[in-house]
Amino acid sequence: MNPEENASLTQSNPLWSSLQLSNSQVWIQAAGRSLSQIGAGLIYFYIPLVFVNQVGLSAASVGFSLGLSSLTGVLGHLLGGVLADSPRFGRKTTLSVSATLSVAVSLLLAVTQTLPMLTIACLLLGISIGFYWTAADAAVMDITTLEERHQAFAVMSVAENLGNGIGILGGGLLLVLVHQNHLALFLACSGFFLAFLGLTQFAIPETRSPNSTHENTTTGILTALRDRLLITFVLANVLFTTYIAIVASTIPLYFTNFVTGMGGGPGASVTSTANLFTWCYIGIGAILQLPIAQLFTHYQRVRVLMIAMLIWAVGFALVWVTGTVTTAQLIWGVGALCMLSIASVTYKPFASAIVSELASESLRGSYIAISSQCWAIGYFIGPIIGGWAMDQSALIADRFWLGAAATTAIGLLVLQVFQRGVQSGVQS
Repeated sequence: MNPEENASLTQSNPLWSSLQLSNSQVWIQAAGRSLSQIGAGLIYFYIPLVFVNQVGLSAASVGFSLGLSSLTGVLGHLLGGVLADSPRFGRKTTLSVSATLSVAVSLLLAVTQTLPMLTIACLLLGISIGFYWTAADAAVMDITTLEERHQAFAVMSVAENLGNGIGILGGGLLLVLVHQNHLALFLACSGFFLAFLGLTQFAIPETRSPNSTHENTTTGILTALRDRLLITFVLANVLFTTYIAIVASTIPLYFTNFVTGMGGGPGASVTSTANLFTWCYIGIGAILQLPIAQLFTHYQRVRVLMIAMLIWAVGFALVWVTGTVTTAQLIWGVGALCMLSIASVTYKPFASAIVSELASESLRGSYIAISSQCWAIGYFIGPIIGGWAMDQSALIADRFWLGAAATTAIGLLVLQVFQRGVQSGVQS
């Protein structure tokens, strides 16, 4: 396609313009994210279902183990940020270490039958996830311009959704084929992480600029911690990431064990829940991610996050409706998952773009390390409170979703504080 034809197509099709990124390496990074998220999506979705409904552990204990992964995730994000900014390691080596740890986690989960082993696997999982996100996001920032960065992160979000969908849907089919044997499930998971490791080694170059100055690692982290705008933004993002963690870890249990109209009830088909979750939450997100990113291109990015917060409130309210109405539960459930999917894909690319605006080139890893603590905190809080609620009566499990919707008011308030800080130019 010649330049004139490309320009004409861009003007006539705004969605096409969102795919015109200046560095083709974004697409290789997106392939890597898909491979990584096939494994991660499989692990986070099936740990509650497998270890509660098949191994026989309590929902609260499994949720607590998953929550503990976020404690080591704090270490993983911080250390990953330091390594990603370091000229001796950089983005590529940090990604390779993450992939190697993920392979080890998958193999450990394959043979796990007890709570202590599950806890150890979750602790290692947190370090691996922390390493991945700091290095991967810094690499995307390295290879994109400021103007197209939210579009690049939208592409990465599509890759993430596709990976999660393949992992969840494929995992459900595999469990049927192997008669609910989770050994085969997590062995297959390790294969995808191995593929990601191979891609990192042979197709992803080091993206950290050799001309970038390297500050003392402690100074870099402390600089990010002293940035009042960044810390305010992290406070708002804790809610977003807690919501995402609750959707991933708690809604599958809620629909399977409490909502009979969704094919649920004790002993319900895990595959039916996985299919519904894949197509209505992850699938819709993959389809709508790029159009939504393009739709909000000219909006203030913090305004877009406020819109996302409101959509989360509606989505959680619909989950409550799903569990309390006596008819058409499947329709309400599909609507709830679609709404939550729209909220998630509205949030992700614009949140990452905001962090890139706050960070200097030499401190991108450090800034991502601090901002990524919201994921560690969210994935600590979400599975724990969600697992606790799912161990209670149906009344408490239902009202849990109304409580989640109510917390969005706090998020809107914090985002308004952040917006005023941006407008006044207050940054320590």
